[in-house]
Amino acid sequence: MKQGKAKNIILVAMVLVCVYLSSNVWLKLPDFLEYGKDEDESSRLDEIAADMWSVIRPIKNVIKYNDNYTITYSDEQDMWGKAVHVMQDAFNVFSSSRINESAAFPSQYVKFDFSTNIPAEIFTGHMKIDNKDVDKKIKSIKNVIIDLENANSIYIYNGENTVKIESDGINTQEIADIARQLDFNSETRYAFDQKIGEEMIQTAIPLETTALNPVFVQSELDVFDTEKINKIAKDYFKSNYDYVRKSVEVNGNLVYMYRTEKILKINSEGLLDFYDTTAELKNSSNVYKSLVTAVGFMKEFLGLPEDGYLSDVESIEHEGNYGYRYTFSYKILNRPILFSKVRENAALQIEVVGDNVLSYKRFIRKIDETQMDKMNKIQIIPAVDVIAGNIDYGSEAEATSDVTELKPLKQAKIKEISSIYLGYFDLSRITKEQVLRVVWVVETRDKTYIFNAMSGKLIEEW
Repeated sequence: MKQGKAKNIILVAMVLVCVYLSSNVWLKLPDFLEYGKDEDESSRLDEIAADMWSVIRPIKNVIKYNDNYTITYSDEQDMWGKAVHVMQDAFNVFSSSRINESAAFPSQYVKFDFSTNIPAEIFTGHMKIDNKDVDKKIKSIKNVIIDLENANSIYIYNGENTVKIESDGINTQEIADIARQLDFNSETRYAFDQKIGEEMIQTAIPLETTALNPVFVQSELDVFDTEKINKIAKDYFKSNYDYVRKSVEVNGNLVYMYRTEKILKINSEGLLDFYDTTAELKNSSNVYKSLVTAVGFMKEFLGLPEDGYLSDVESIEHEGNYGYRYTFSYKILNRPILFSKVRENAALQIEVVGDNVLSYKRFIRKIDETQMDKMNKIQIIPAVDVIAGNIDYGSEAEATSDVTELKPLKQAKIKEISSIYLGYFDLSRITKEQVLRVVWVVETRDKTYIFNAMSGKLIEEW
């Protein structure tokens, strides 16, 4: 009996010793695995960081040097990349710099123009700059301006006023040299002091009279490419894909559904749309971290759109949790693509709450290479003629026609025009056509007008 007890005690002791020795090996293994996971996550975040400045970028660069003036939509010499480094230097020395919150605009400059006000926290967050004064005084960034005559300063327009940061720690010489050496004769020409009637247009007018038309495109996604669409669904649902119910609607839309909680739809025009209610939400008001989540998701799911850029940032609320809606657009042939705002269309839109992507819409089009031979430069109506032809003179309106035409621009609006440029308007989700329209975009203080550059007629006003 005693011998049996002794054996049991020895056995228990051996088991305990084995457990102890094993713990020194196996219980440390998760740390090893976690270390590898941290490395992978760190590498992933580094990759996302490298992509951030490719989507947080201006829609155009405005250059004024001596009597020369032009606007470029491409950036072959990476002036924006160099400007980012200058901004980081300026923010690092912000506390010791000379700050003027209502500075006058420099006479010779390079202006990086964003399509919307970008919250300053996105820049300081990505630059890892913890200075609340920067976020407080700048708030948001609509324009970044480089003075071509003072290499120790940078200007930031936040949509309300211009903040000048001046310091010996700032050096814009490299950007200034690129701007001065630009061959302005090879760039688009612009004219100032143009009048319509007695009213002066307060901005430069592009003198372009030709444009590529028609521009044939193809939707990025084709619902008839079953193999590709199924792979997209598998990448999205991952381990839950075996439990997904697939259906085809009467209009040709493909729908993948997981428990009615997670839905992926790809319509016949190539619009991808999904909604996810399975994520565990948590409150977050950090606009930068939410954008990192959005960019990381886009990078891994179908990739970032070529020549894409952040075009809008909005706050959202979902079931008591706060997050952000990021809208992205892109360019074709170095021209911005415009979508119908009346019908709430967009190239790419993603909603993020905390660390979770709730919804994602994507509609990207690419040049149809098979029809390049059908695309030619043709005559378009000059911008000033399009504007003049759409002025409503009220009681002075001509009564020579039996048909009353819509004249969307009041005469007083002429002096409020702030920007005029050529772009391409995409009507495919309305008409299902695979052609882009070349348009004149006229922006005023509170409205944007889209005119057909071939006919001069209004397409939409926002």
